Amino acid sequence: MSISIKNRNDAYKSIIDKLPEKRKYIFSMIESSPDSTAWDIANKTLLPFNQVAARITELKEIFLVKETGSKVDGYTTKKNTTYQVITDHEERINLINNAFISLRTKRENLENDYSPSLSETTKIIIRKEIKKVKTLINSLSKISISYEFKK
Repeated sequence: MSISIKNRNDAYKSIIDKLPEKRKYIFSMIESSPDSTAWDIANKTLLPFNQVAARITELKEIFLVKETGSKVDGYTTKKNTTYQVITDHEERINLINNAFISLRTKRENLENDYSPSLSETTKIIIRKEIKKVKTLINSLSKISISYEFKK
């Protein structure tokens, strides 16, 4: 194994090691049973569904897991989303970069929509939305910087 691949893998492992315990536990459940749904994990772990679903959302937001499709739940007969751990580092970087582009585009569109002729209520809504998008961009920057630094 080349040094760069080893360093990359070590960096990825260090990210996982620093996760909060419940998030790390859900991550390990998805890792050991790819294409599991939140209901599958909740049933296996006996954790409340809302806790499992929230941890999965957090893992998706930091680009450690991804949606892989759906399968029909035997009990409800409804489709549930399946998840898988992202193991390809290039895929993770691409997902982070795509999220940056999407958020920057959204911010730019909001800034372009803002004009003096808008009602005060609309201006407040747009300013709040711009602030929210900027916060998401900053969070994404932290994920990207910590990931790049550890590589």
